[in-house]
Formats: sequence, structure tokens, C-alpha cells
Amino acid sequence: MRLERFTVRSGKTRLYFGIGSISSLRDWLKNFSRVALITGKKSAKISGALDDALSIIKELRLRYEVFSEVFPNPTASMINELATKVWRFGADAVLAIGGGSVIDSAKFVSMLVKCGGRVEEYMKKLREPCGTLPLAAINLTHGTGTEVDRYAVATIEETHEKMGYASEFLYPEISIDDPNYLKTLPKNQTIYTAIDALYHALESATSNSASPYTELLAKEAVRLIAKWLPVAVKEPSNVEARYWLLYASMIAGIGIDHGRTHLAHAIEHALSGLRPELPHGAGLAMIGPYVIKYTYEVKPEVLYDILRYIDPELKPRPESSERAAKALIDFQRTIGFNERLRDYGFKEGDLGVITKLVFESMSYLIELTPFKVDESIIKDIFLKSL
Repeated sequence: MRLERFTVRSGKTRLYFGIGSISSLRDWLKNFSRVALITGKKSAKISGALDDALSIIKELRLRYEVFSEVFPNPTASMINELATKVWRFGADAVLAIGGGSVIDSAKFVSMLVKCGGRVEEYMKKLREPCGTLPLAAINLTHGTGTEVDRYAVATIEETHEKMGYASEFLYPEISIDDPNYLKTLPKNQTIYTAIDALYHALESATSNSASPYTELLAKEAVRLIAKWLPVAVKEPSNVEARYWLLYASMIAGIGIDHGRTHLAHAIEHALSGLRPELPHGAGLAMIGPYVIKYTYEVKPEVLYDILRYIDPELKPRPESSERAAKALIDFQRTIGFNERLRDYGFKEGDLGVITKLVFESMSYLIELTPFKVDESIIKDIFLKSL
């Protein structure tokens, strides 16, 4: 079993990958005196990552405080309150221990503590960032990609706008990807997060910002997800499966840092902005196949080269678009995903507000979509996902 440790540089991030890679945190932490640890409710503790980080912090005799209030689909108000607490603590560095919601929240918090203001001012482009506190991330899912990219996502709850924000300042200085911490990831989160990485790969390879580089990353990410996700679902403690799913997620994260996402993420952000109880990866799994049908019609050769790892009988022609959608649905079913939007309370009458959110709040992702998006396409995708 070849599970090597290695280091990758992406953007402004130095990422340490592999079992025991948390030891690389020591050299970074010794530059600081007061560290704010930002986590979710349970995963940092259950995975063992929090205890390992605290062991290093105590060894270095640093002042620290653990802020464990981050929840899935984080809101602007939660982030603003958390930033105030971290500022009052007087942190000179931030360590995020968690999945995408935790790391994204920590990115915003590190920016707010450094520059002031409220997160929605930055998301709405009413204020420019001046920098961030030094930030490190210990990633606890194989889906986010945020440990190696410049993005963060939050929801402005008053308007249900779930929006992505990009800044060169948001790259963590260092990140840790250790598959040992993912062995305790619950089955549903194993599925949701890996599916998130799957659609990161598919969209980054087909957006209007795609390139041969993002196509290359997407091919490898999808190959690994197709091979190892069924194994991780059946054998949660299989560290080899976790290693390669984590690697797939990481390279898909680099893919969206270069190629961005498009329509599937635009619609999903509208859905989980409206109903935050919808997990991001679950939303993508429901709508993603139907988005890929439209995408395959205009990018058949690119998507054939990627999706042949899921269905080798596909052809690099637009006529295979229906088969491509079915291949994704069938793959998701084989790993135990059978959810529908109606399971989260969505109904046909929600179409109007979802369409409005997509075209108004997610216009930047619509512009990256490789085909013309109109209301009839949103309607078709939404109704088929119900």
C-alpha cells in the first residue's frame, strides 16, 4: 500500500498531505503566541485532529481558545459574531479544524479580524480586503477543496443569498490533509463530500474558464472517486480509500481554483441558501446529473474523457448526454444516495424564488456556464430533481 507523505504548493498555500502530516504544523505555530482554533460541534474532537493540534500547542506553550460554534452552510451573522470573539481574544493566528464550512468560516474570520467590517460588505463588494490573520487549516472531509483555494462561501440569511467570495488573501498559509482523520467521517458525509469533489471536477473541466490543466485534474479526480468511494462507503476505516478520496478532493479543489464551477453550484447555492438544512453535496448529487446532461451536449469530448471512468460505454458525441446523466444517477445509487429535493421540503412552488436567486445572486456562475442558461433550463433541472 503506497501512501506517501508529500507537499504541494497551490496559490499561496503549502499543503502537507499524508498520514502524520500534522507534525508539519509545529514549525508554523511556533511563530505565534495566541491562536484561535475554529471548529464545528463534534468532528474535530471525534476525528482526533483537535487533540493532536492541542498537543502541539501545549508543547509550544501557546495561549489558545477553541471556538466550536460553526455549523453547516454558515451564515454571515454567525461569522460576524465569531470574528468579534476571536478579535476580543486577541488572536495573532487562526487554525481551522474541520470541513468546508469550518475552513470557509475561518477564512472570513481571519479577514474580518484583520480588516474590520462585516462579511456581507465584502461579499457584496462594498468593501475591499486588506489582508488576513495568518491562517492554517486541518481538513476533515474529502470534498471541500477549500484547504487549497482562495474561495469561501456564506449565506446572508435575510435574503437567502448563499454566495462565494474570492480573494488572494483567503489562501491558508498551510493546510493539512491526513486521511487518518477521515476514518470517523459518517457514511452520509462520506457520500456528500465525495460527490461535492466529483462535481468540482466536472464543472472545473467544462466551465468557460476551463483549460487542459483543469481537464487533466478532473480526469484523475473522477477516476479515483469512481474507484474508491464505493470502498469507503463499505469500509469506513479503510485508510487507503480515504487517502485517495482526499487526494481526489484536493486536486479537484485546485481545479476549481483555476477553472471555477458553474450551473450546478449556482442552483445548489440557491437551494441551500433557501433551506440551509440541505447539505451542499446532497444538493449537488440531486441536480448535478441533469446539469451534466446539458453540459455534455456542448462538451461531449471533454466529458466523455472524464466520465468514461464511471461509464465506459459513453461516446464522445452529444447524443450520449442522456446516458451521461443516467450514469451519474446510477453511480450515486450504487453508493447509497437516493435522496430527492422533496425530502428536504422543496416543492414545485419554490421554482420562482430559486430561479430569482440563481439569476441575481449567482450571475457570476451563470456567466461561467458553457451554454446559454434560461428559465426553462432551471425549471427542467429543478423539477427532475424533486
